[in-house]
Amino acid sequence: MYPNHFDKFTRLKAIESGQTKAATEPKFWNFEKDGNVIGTITGFNSFENPLYGEQHTVLVSLADSNELISAFLNSYLQEGIRRKDAQVGDLILIQFLGKQPGERFNRFHLEVEKMKSDSF
Repeated sequence: MYPNHFDKFTRLKAIESGQTKAATEPKFWNFEKDGNVIGTITGFNSFENPLYGEQHTVLVSLADSNELISAFLNSYLQEGIRRKDAQVGDLILIQFLGKQPGERFNRFHLEVEKMKSDSF
């Protein structure tokens, strides 16, 4: 879904540039436990879940710690990412709003701030 945004060589490039191994392996983000996500998009990924099929994630370097995390994108967040044309280097905020009484699914709020490229 995000062929232009995901660099399959991200981990190898990080190792080549001398970044630590821990920085190249993102922590899985649990919105219910960990709360909101705010940081810089470093990539997109997907994986096949045997029960739910293809699952999409966004890789984010957190603003306050530079920790690399992987956050699950439900269909609402996927559509927002697509509509806002979110790309690597853009700033992102995913607010976790939880479930409203009587609802089956969690609510989220998504903001993407486009980073302008320095072109001369």
